[in-house]
Amino acid sequence: MKQNIRIEKLILSNYRNHKFLELYFKKNIILICGKNGSGKTNILESISLISSSAGLKSSSLKELINKDLFGPLELFGVNMQLLLNNKLATIGLGIKKSNSSMQKIIKINNKKYNERVSETFKVFWIVPKTIFLFQDSPESRRGFLDQMICSINNLYKNNLQIYQKYKKERIRLLKNLSEETSEWLDIIEKKIALTGVIICDERRNFIKNLNNFLKDKNSIFPSLFASLDGQLDKLLTDNPAISVEEIFQRNLKLNRKKDLLTGRTNFSANRTDFVIKNKESNLDAKNHSTGEQKVIIFSIIFSFIEFLEKSPDSKIIFLLDDVFSFLDQNYILAVLRKLNNLNVQTLLTDIRGEWIMKLNSFKSIVQKINIDD
Repeated sequence: MKQNIRIEKLILSNYRNHKFLELYFKKNIILICGKNGSGKTNILESISLISSSAGLKSSSLKELINKDLFGPLELFGVNMQLLLNNKLATIGLGIKKSNSSMQKIIKINNKKYNERVSETFKVFWIVPKTIFLFQDSPESRRGFLDQMICSINNLYKNNLQIYQKYKKERIRLLKNLSEETSEWLDIIEKKIALTGVIICDERRNFIKNLNNFLKDKNSIFPSLFASLDGQLDKLLTDNPAISVEEIFQRNLKLNRKKDLLTGRTNFSANRTDFVIKNKESNLDAKNHSTGEQKVIIFSIIFSFIEFLEKSPDSKIIFLLDDVFSFLDQNYILAVLRKLNNLNVQTLLTDIRGEWIMKLNSFKSIVQKINIDD
């Protein structure tokens, strides 16, 4: 995998606790250190917002603005200088008020960008709560799966957004059902069924490919097997997609009253769980100890990174927030070595990080930045 993107400079202006911060990145692995509350995670969040609507903290735009900023919103900003396909480019993120709401503005080379920036490059992140994925809800696990797929498939991300839009429109129509809207409701349900089956099929294809890497016996990580546990997933195992679309559409029609009462789509592509089993013990990840679950999470991440090797034109940046506090050093080093070998720029945070800088094999590839200095 050739390196197609690298951030060289990052400037934050009135971004959360950072009144002004200018950082230069000179290596593949950037270790950001500082005391608790110094704003390490805020730096990673600012980068994640370039390719995601809500970023790794899922915060509102108002929360991003420094509380001491009383001047115009033009004084707020995230600005990057990066190498993109061996060419220098600048990306700027700002906020503007639109009536009573706020809107995120992104510019590339000082021109407002009309396409999704995620089509230019992607950001993949791991945050502390990711480690407890198998103690969380099926929705969280599905979200993690979707994040991986979105990192390599723009069309999939678009389909997820379209699917959500159709579902909201259907609930709106159910609340205002009449003879005039009945025909449009049938059309929307057909679109939901078509898009939902496409999404499920993409997930199934991704899982199939990911399993080729999860079963590597030579890795320090456990051998795993991934699967999906959902209504549509089971149907697609035994039936052609066109038949599943018809079943989906029939269920949507049958569930109209129930969906109106609950305000949600009860038969849906999003009613599924991302299931991981240890191949040796055949135990579900949910039934492993907390320590074992942490290793399983990083095993999935490691396998996903290997998967990226098969996508030579992937433009991706990794963000690892506070991973040192919850995982054995050997697993972290294995992930960092793999990312460096793939030329993937990785930014990670830690309070100190002295231990990694003492390793001779990492001194040359890790740049330590202490934001307390």
